[in-house]
Amino acid sequence: MIIYFCRHAQEAESPYDPKEAITELGKEQARALGRFLSDKNIGVLYSSDLPRASQTAEIVGKILNLEPKVSEQLREISTTSPEDWTDYIQKHHPDFDFLVGGRESLNMVMERARKAWEEILRENKGKNTAIIGHGVFTKALLYSLGYKDYLIRNDHVPNTGITVLECTNGQPKLLKFASAEHL
Repeated sequence: MIIYFCRHAQEAESPYDPKEAITELGKEQARALGRFLSDKNIGVLYSSDLPRASQTAEIVGKILNLEPKVSEQLREISTTSPEDWTDYIQKHHPDFDFLVGGRESLNMVMERARKAWEEILRENKGKNTAIIGHGVFTKALLYSLGYKDYLIRNDHVPNTGITVLECTNGQPKLLKFASAEHL
């Protein structure tokens, strides 16, 4: 089973707008992501419920002929504003108990990500899976699976960047991190 964690496409100025959360460039990035995934034998497509991810997933889903399964568990870290994350990185990283923007800590995201991971594995045994989500979520999941450097260093995940995990007998193996080769 191979799982493709894909960051959402380029977000618009108002990434929470349910109608236009991604830009025109973002739509092209989403199409490129869909084309890349089209020969990967994807059996299931998941998406965060945040508009920038769900709009990316809708475009990818049309190319893959799959309806995205939308999950709130796949959300980005909950903050009150984009500045909260910048403030966290500058002043508090790597304090994983600090409530970013007073709402959610990285430890809370890691716990949520791990639960989502276990549920996806349980529900989709043997099916290659694509997940359209967020950069911090993906790095938090990797950390919880033992791949700690990406979150500690706060490595960048580009728009529609792909992180690939192969899972055999429940054991994940990281094959690729934040690749943008499809763009």
